[in-house]
Amino acid sequence: MPAELDLRYTKKLHKRRMTDKTREAIFGYVFIAVPVIGFLVFTLSALGYSLFMSFTNFNPIKNVFTFVGFDNYTSIFKDDFFITAFGNTWIMLLSIPIGTFLGFLLAIYLNKLARGRVILMILYYLPAVTSSIAIMLVFRDIFRSDNGLINSLFGMDLKWLGADPWLIKIAIIIKNVWGSIGGSMILYLAILTTIPKSYYESARVSGAKPLHGFVDITMPMANSTTFYIITTGIMAGLQSYADSAIFGNGLPGSRTIVYYIWQNGINAAQYGYASAASMILAFMILIITIFLFRFSSMFRSNIK
Repeated sequence: MPAELDLRYTKKLHKRRMTDKTREAIFGYVFIAVPVIGFLVFTLSALGYSLFMSFTNFNPIKNVFTFVGFDNYTSIFKDDFFITAFGNTWIMLLSIPIGTFLGFLLAIYLNKLARGRVILMILYYLPAVTSSIAIMLVFRDIFRSDNGLINSLFGMDLKWLGADPWLIKIAIIIKNVWGSIGGSMILYLAILTTIPKSYYESARVSGAKPLHGFVDITMPMANSTTFYIITTGIMAGLQSYADSAIFGNGLPGSRTIVYYIWQNGINAAQYGYASAASMILAFMILIITIFLFRFSSMFRSNIK
């Protein structure tokens, strides 16, 4: 009799556990379904529709919708304006490694600072949470050729926001570096505070110099953060539009790929052409992402 009771109790307990697991699985699938459905409806379907539209010459104003094959793609690669926008976009990505490196150095300095660290953290992080439009308008005044802060401070007479394609790109890089330092600093500071001091003490006992501690301990431990900052920075930089439209005011030296898509596609009501350019950009981002994740092992820490 007791054996039968134990058997019944065990079966009920097992059934209850299975019910709990089933309930947890159902709740898990429900929560997962929300972003999955959102991705399928708003991202994947839009991407597929854009791919289809890229093979047409759809123009809603002229009421034109004809299948043109790869004509849009061949026209884009033959367009000098696209080649210029392509080069501008990649040159302006130089702000990412510069801002990342300066943010790293700033985080190291603040991590060793005994007093005033919180105040400085807030001040340096402010650009990261400030409206990008406001920052661009302020920097337009800073780089003005007449009475601009840069020219007045260094006694120069450079037309940063003029026809020179290199000066406008340098101005954009400086602005983006200033705006990205705070975000990089916070991320690096978060990882630096978790590094055990025993690592550095062991290194000092072994006769290692401070430079060796920085190269062999600090940098490897921060590699994952570096990978994240560079990857997300490149993705965002390739999709830059406001730098061209607002800060550069559409100047040739500031035009990016996204600005090209807007100017030569959407603004001209050539939605098939714009879709083709968008697919080229999406393919670029995909290839770069695969490349970065393929070589992500070089960013992993080997410290145990």
